[in-house]
Amino acid sequence: MDPASLSALWTDRAERLRADDSVPVVMADPDIAPRGTVLLIHGRNGAPGQVQIAVIAEAYLARGWRVVAPELPNSIALPASGPAERLTMNGLRRAAAEVMGWTRARWPEAPLALAGHSLGGFAIGHLGAEIGTAHHLLAASPVLSGPRLLAARVAMGPPAVAALEREVPLLRAEMEAEDAAPALARVACPLGVITGAEDGIVPLSDARAYFNAAPDGCFFGALPGQNHCPSGPDVAAMLDVALAALGA
Repeated sequence: MDPASLSALWTDRAERLRADDSVPVVMADPDIAPRGTVLLIHGRNGAPGQVQIAVIAEAYLARGWRVVAPELPNSIALPASGPAERLTMNGLRRAAAEVMGWTRARWPEAPLALAGHSLGGFAIGHLGAEIGTAHHLLAASPVLSGPRLLAARVAMGPPAVAALEREVPLLRAEMEAEDAAPALARVACPLGVITGAEDGIVPLSDARAYFNAAPDGCFFGALPGQNHCPSGPDVAAMLDVALAALGA
């Protein structure tokens, strides 16, 4: 299936809600009674309709899960979300936690899974430790820590570091202090990770470190030819296998 049509399919049939009168949420139910709810967290400059998020949403919907995808603050892709230069790792995590609380209150009986891309993976590592009762975690191209994210930029060269400092100065200032590894060590549910083998923002070794930080890693997959935003039919097929491994 074409990635553009993937995006249109899931967002066009979704409802738009608001979590606690603050964060907009895109929500879609499957064609059957939902098996559970997945909270799907985008990364820096992300949005629910982007192809790397849409392919995850479609995979969950196909397996009978309700998808809740917030439009988190400070994303270039979401003009109403506030200035992109104000983004921080901690701020994204806190906003995602608020939506998680809203989601649990709205569907209290449904099993809750957490999925996230890039900085969304960083966020769900923390949320998985906080909630303690998640069905599973699924992370795509996940950021483990600020120091690792900075090291990847350094490896790209001085222009990449300069761009980071110019575009997200608050995020750059907090990087050394942010680390999801201690939280992931407390995650009590199964974890799956998918990533692109050619990712320069979250290199393969960093995605593997994220996977190894959790005690119950049960699926790790890296796709050749994919980079930081995996999408397309091969990714959809890998997601189906990953979700089966996670019991979704």
